[in-house]
Amino acid sequence: MKAFFLKTAVVLLAGAAVASCDGDREAPVAVFSDFSYSVTLPDGDEVASPDWAPLLPGCYPDPSVVRVGDDYYMVNSSFAFYPGVPLWHSTDLRNWERLGYVLNRREQLDLPDSLRISGGIYAPDISYNPHNGTFYMITTLVDNGGNFYVTTTDPKKGEWSDPVWLPEVGGIDPSFLFDRDGKAYIVNNDAPEGEALYEGHRAIHIHDFDWQTGKVTGESQVIVNGGVNIDEKPVWIEGPHLYNVDGKYFLMCAEGGTGPDHREVIFESDSPKGPFRPCRINPILTQKDLDPSRPDAVTCAGHADLVEDKNGKWWAVFLGVRPYGAEGHDIMGRETFIHPVNWKKGQPVITEPGEVLAGRRQKEFESTLWADGTLSPVAFFIRNPQSAFYGINEDGSLSLVASEVALSDKKSPSAIGMWATESAFDVSVSLDEFTPETSADIAGLLLFQDDECNIVFGKTMNSYGDVVVRVIGRSKGGVCKEAEAILSDPAASLRLKIKADGKGVYSFAYAEGEADFTPMELELPASMLSTRTAGNFTGTMIGLYASSAE
Repeated sequence: MKAFFLKTAVVLLAGAAVASCDGDREAPVAVFSDFSYSVTLPDGDEVASPDWAPLLPGCYPDPSVVRVGDDYYMVNSSFAFYPGVPLWHSTDLRNWERLGYVLNRREQLDLPDSLRISGGIYAPDISYNPHNGTFYMITTLVDNGGNFYVTTTDPKKGEWSDPVWLPEVGGIDPSFLFDRDGKAYIVNNDAPEGEALYEGHRAIHIHDFDWQTGKVTGESQVIVNGGVNIDEKPVWIEGPHLYNVDGKYFLMCAEGGTGPDHREVIFESDSPKGPFRPCRINPILTQKDLDPSRPDAVTCAGHADLVEDKNGKWWAVFLGVRPYGAEGHDIMGRETFIHPVNWKKGQPVITEPGEVLAGRRQKEFESTLWADGTLSPVAFFIRNPQSAFYGINEDGSLSLVASEVALSDKKSPSAIGMWATESAFDVSVSLDEFTPETSADIAGLLLFQDDECNIVFGKTMNSYGDVVVRVIGRSKGGVCKEAEAILSDPAASLRLKIKADGKGVYSFAYAEGEADFTPMELELPASMLSTRTAGNFTGTMIGLYASSAE
């Protein structure tokens, strides 16, 4: 299925120039072809079973899943990238088709300039109300509006309503329960009643929701304060989901923050509004306190959602991180995993104490950013694009107008990307046309963690007027590493290739025309862009970039 959000791209003529916004000169246009992102398995490497390998490789965190009949639907966080909330469909919980994005119109998702990359859309929840045959996606637009929901009667059509804002619901991570008796509730993370007792002290609140009017009613109340044991000062209880299982109510939440101490805990009650008491087994999912040097480690496991399959078996989807070394640096960010759920002592349990999850590599994989006249369903932008800066040409190439936005400007640059799905990959593209006129003009490949942590490998001009290929790596604290090579034929097509070796090293190579690839002298550590370095919740965006910013 083609992405339904990008079918109306403005087609640019290859090599055409578009006036820059200040009118001083025409912005150069970069024409790309043969973009390829590929993952290959080393000889002898095994593909893990679906229970252990990431269900959705790449930065697809905070999964929420719902089953309606034979169909499963799942959504993920998207932060300050546009379109928002990736949407997936499956009939077996194993194989997932990308339907596109829930928030695919500017009216649904406003990601303004200066919005931090780890702001934006947090922890969407997808639910189904059998009383009106409607699907609900509820989420938080952090730093720009708060909590809202959208609806549809058919997720496969890709047509969701405009947002319905919920000013009565504070905090983050709201989710719905549409109960069997026709009542409905929203649970969410928010501040505790009164003064916080310690740093990271939060609470879970519940609100009545009238689905017939679409509004929150009555007063909210706290149903969990702090976590399983407030005497231990648990931090950041969040990501709540409320379930009615055979008349008993289970409230499942994350604790410990989304780092190595992340864990999933669960409470039970005879009423949706409590009192809730911790279940006898807690936590029900974690990789906390395991040996960081264990092979194929999965860390940070938590933020789960439960679903019962067609055969009455229960499953959990949750986020996890696959670091490439014991220091905890990663490339992909938080990914979606799946694990069977066992019921013990009347409660669900995802992993046993000390159980080790192994996140091995996915099968061989290849993807592109565009095909058949449209962008791929995996493609996305940084914040809301301010203009139609790209086009797909009749010959199948893609044109980017170089904008006067640099990556450090915290705006929406002329960039299109996809998520890295493995710590070892190859990405390449042919830059068929691009004529830099100043040292500000650059076009090529992009690796992007955020506005401070990114790598550009492209064609530009140096201060002496030479047309060069240049690697520019930027990271926290003003770290900047560069290398360049003068091109012998500036008018020739330029092939660019970045290789990630899976051990934390990026290498770069280029080829002019039909010549063989020449390696750049500079290699860069992937840790420059890792989640741990940047302090973000995202992974690495891989794509194309063109800029004429001074």
